[in-house]
Amino acid sequence: MRRSLGVMFLSAAMIVALAALPERTLAGGVTRIQQPDGTDKSYSDVRIRFVGDNLWITSADRRGTLEVVDAACSLSGALRRCLANSLRLHQAGRVHDIDLDHGMVFANLTNQAQVMHLGQAGHNRQLAANEVEVSVLTIHGTYITVHGTLDEVAK
Repeated sequence: MRRSLGVMFLSAAMIVALAALPERTLAGGVTRIQQPDGTDKSYSDVRIRFVGDNLWITSADRRGTLEVVDAACSLSGALRRCLANSLRLHQAGRVHDIDLDHGMVFANLTNQAQVMHLGQAGHNRQLAANEVEVSVLTIHGTYITVHGTLDEVAK
């Protein structure tokens, strides 16, 4: 199976951006990237910020940032629920657009745990105060998830 240039670039860029993580930082998020070829990497201590309707996920060393762009957001109860439209990788002064097949962002911007409704099957679960959960699939089959506590929320 032939891997596309976009998948290889995302994989290589994210490994470079996130591999040199310091052992201790204040951020508490985890990003997991699963490639179509079975490669699976997790990166801890990422910084997670909501700025307007964009979600910014920055590596602990601050060298790489994934931006969930122009997410169509609405409230689902007290949770902010967003359909992710596209993804950008910011690294070394450059911006690379990454096309998505689909994606969701759930963010609890309250000070209390809230129920995250995941559909008719009854697989609901709680998000703690200021917690965020992201799940996106690129058009090339790379699956990216992010889970953690928001470090910042700005309009």
